[in-house]
Amino acid sequence: MGHDMQRVPSTTLSGSDSASQTVTSHMDTRHAANSQSLPNGTSQAYHDERGQPWMQNGASGGDTASSDSDAELPQVDAKMIPLSITVSRLITYAYTELVTLVDTLPARTEADRRSEILKYTDHMTDMLTKLLVLVRWAKHAPQIQKCQNAIAYLDSQNRYFDCAVDSIYAAFMSMPGVRMRNYDVGNAAEILSTGSYQRLPVAIKRAVLPPKLSKHQVRETLEAISGIIRKRILCGEPVPLAMRRYVIKNGRIVFTVPGEFEAQLTLLQYEDNIPWHIVSVRVLVAGDPLLPSEQQIAVNTRQIVEFAQQILVGASTQNQDSSVQPPQLVQLYDFLHQQ
Repeated sequence: MGHDMQRVPSTTLSGSDSASQTVTSHMDTRHAANSQSLPNGTSQAYHDERGQPWMQNGASGGDTASSDSDAELPQVDAKMIPLSITVSRLITYAYTELVTLVDTLPARTEADRRSEILKYTDHMTDMLTKLLVLVRWAKHAPQIQKCQNAIAYLDSQNRYFDCAVDSIYAAFMSMPGVRMRNYDVGNAAEILSTGSYQRLPVAIKRAVLPPKLSKHQVRETLEAISGIIRKRILCGEPVPLAMRRYVIKNGRIVFTVPGEFEAQLTLLQYEDNIPWHIVSVRVLVAGDPLLPSEQQIAVNTRQIVEFAQQILVGASTQNQDSSVQPPQLVQLYDFLHQQ
């Protein structure tokens, strides 16, 4: 707030002459005090056009650094009204109420006139007293303005500090993602010395198809499977009497039942209780060639192989649970013989 007062016509001050004179006398007294000589023979103080004190010898009465710092502070003018506007509005309000009172008094009784005049006087006295307090308080408005500017400056600095702290924390949280790892010297030396990396996970080998076996490796593998099949047959694998004609070669055992079927079996694993795996089944029963094609016996070999494989798997599981069930080859013969 400033403490300047606008000059208005004397007619508008009719309801507040005493308050205006008090304010004017207070301001005159202040200017007179500022124009007095300083004690102890010091130089006389003057005021420039901005109202700032200065000494006659040219030295400033205030601190130059302080004035520079005040100029750097942000000016806060929000929600503030100049004192001159307040005084002008109050005088206009008092004058308007007085004119209204003068216009309405002739129509009232004597008692009502006195009551309305008393109410107006009391009300305007309260308003002008508040204005006088406000005017006297306005002397300290520059200091209060400085405090508000300083508070606004500190608030802005606090926001800057908060932003800086948030930025530093965000940079700290993002550092692990951009941090460079140490050089893998050990594995590099191993690769350079051995030509390969020996510490790869085993799951990688499982996911990659193995290389094709050579003819020699295929021959050795088939001979090993044939030996396992021969061992299993000779070590007590029950074989039906009709399937005693068999041949073991190329990792397979071929059972031949004359006039019925020929079945080729193998083993997919080296364990004892693993069920036999059917490679193929060939039915040796042929129809009469003199019959027409509609009356020939239709044989679905693929379906027979699927059913037979299910019987072998079920027989293997039953043999593990109970020894009463027939062996695998016996159940296989019964199924194929019925077909």
